[in-house]
Amino acid sequence: MRTDAVMGDHPPQMPPLREMVRDGLRLRPLVQFDEALYCAVYTDVDLMRQVAEVLTKPAAQRAFALALKANADPHSRARYWVIEALDADVGLLGVVATPAAETELQGEVGAMVLAAWQNRGLAAKAIALLADHVFSASTVARLHTRHAGNNGSASGLMHKLGFAALTADADTALGFRWELTRRQWQQRQGLD
Repeated sequence: MRTDAVMGDHPPQMPPLREMVRDGLRLRPLVQFDEALYCAVYTDVDLMRQVAEVLTKPAAQRAFALALKANADPHSRARYWVIEALDADVGLLGVVATPAAETELQGEVGAMVLAAWQNRGLAAKAIALLADHVFSASTVARLHTRHAGNNGSASGLMHKLGFAALTADADTALGFRWELTRRQWQQRQGLD
């Protein structure tokens, strides 16, 4: 598949849901036995403080069911993975696509790593691996992410991965927005 343009008359598409491995990190599709991890992440007050409002356990269970449903549908515009390192489940990674133009998709990336595994470069490795997969196996035109203004680690991570800052509104929840275009990714990969 060409990675430099949307494919002719084909509708925009997401990448296939598959396992990915690189540099001691494994991204595997979220499955039924991951419910405890999913709920632990989304009900963790400290972790969610940087992301969104913490969920109750029943709300997290409902969200998990929707994530599984999305992963089971090959036409879904959402994909969810478990981040594994050293044979341990250490976090979650997802990408949700929305139309960017009539013939394009853009994907919002979210990565959450459990506190005990933070500051080890795992989110950077996971997002880099996801970006490679998305841009080489789909027609997604750009990836974007957002985070709270008081999350300096996220800003450093996005800069390290080549994302460009779009907005920086410290007064708005998740007001810091970043973007990585297909062209920027190609340049970083030496494909340009």
